[in-house]
Amino acid sequence: MNRTRKILLLSVLILVPYVVNAQALADLSGKVIKMDEKVFNERPSDHITISDFSYNAASEQVTEGGPLEPFRQKAGLAFISSAILPGTGQAANGKWVRAGIYFAAEVVGIIYHLDANARARRQERAYERFTHENWSVVAYAEWLVNYSAIHNLENGYQALADHISAANPDFSNTINDWRKVDINLLRSVEQLTPYIYQNGRGSNFSHLLPDYGSQQYYELISKYYQYQPGWRDWYGQITTGADQSISRYIYLWNGSDMPFALFYEGRDRAQEFNDNYRTAGNILKLLVVNHVVSAFDAFFTVRIKNTRIETQANLLSPTKPFSVTLHF
Repeated sequence: MNRTRKILLLSVLILVPYVVNAQALADLSGKVIKMDEKVFNERPSDHITISDFSYNAASEQVTEGGPLEPFRQKAGLAFISSAILPGTGQAANGKWVRAGIYFAAEVVGIIYHLDANARARRQERAYERFTHENWSVVAYAEWLVNYSAIHNLENGYQALADHISAANPDFSNTINDWRKVDINLLRSVEQLTPYIYQNGRGSNFSHLLPDYGSQQYYELISKYYQYQPGWRDWYGQITTGADQSISRYIYLWNGSDMPFALFYEGRDRAQEFNDNYRTAGNILKLLVVNHVVSAFDAFFTVRIKNTRIETQANLLSPTKPFSVTLHF
C-alpha cells in the first residue's frame, strides 16, 4: 500500500511540470491567434520606404566649423595652401605625419639653400681678392707684346708696346692696373694674334679679355691658358725671366708649357664657389618639387576624405533590388 502511494506521488511530481508548460503554450498560442488580423493584411510598402535603406552622407558628417573648415571641404584651397607653404593643407585635415614631413623638408631645404648660397658668395669674394693680388692686365699685356715681337706678328702690337712702356704690374692691388691699359687696344691685338706651335701657326686667340669685374672676366682668367701669362708667378718666371728665347713663347701642348701654381689655385677656387652655387640651385629645385608634391597630396587628401558611397535598396523591385553610387 505504501509502495502504491509512493508510486502515485512520484507520478504526480513528474507530470505537473508538463501540465504547466502545456497550459502556458496554450495561452501563448491563443494570444498569437488573437492578434489583430489587419497586421497581416497590410503591405510591406506601407511601412518600408527606400529612404530606410539609403545612405545619408549628412548623417555621418561632423560639423567642425572654424576658419580651417574650407580647407577640409575644398580640395582647391588645400592645394593652394600647401603650394604656398608645404604641409599646411595636410595639417588642416589632420594628416600630421605627412604635414610634418613636408614642413621639415621645407625648413631644412631653405636652411641648406641659404647656407650653400652664402658659402658660395664668401668663396667668390675670396677668389676675387685672390685675383686682385695675383692676376694683372699689365702683366698679360706685357707678355702679349713679347710674344708678338719674338714671332714678328703683324697684329699691331707696337702701339700696345708704346702704350704700356712705362707701366708695371701692381700685384698689391691689380685693380689699379686697369687704369694703365687701353682695353680696346689690347683687344685689337688679341683679335689678330695666333697660337704659335712648334710646327707652325694655329688659329687666332679664342677670346678677348672681358671687362674688369664682370663674371666672365673672373671665369676666363683661371680657365683658359690664353690668360695664364697674367698670373704673377708666370710673369716672374717667363715674361721677365732671364731666358727670353723663342721656346719660352711657343705653345707646346705637351705639358712643359702648362700653367703654374697660381693658375691652378685660381681654377680650384672658382670651381669651389661654382659648385656651391650649383648646390644651392639644386636645393632650390628640390624645394619647388616639395611645394608641388605637397600641393597635390593635399588636393587628393581632401578629395578622398570627402568621397561618399550612397547605397539604395528596393525590396519591391525584382530587377534592381540594390544599387551603390560613389560620389566625389
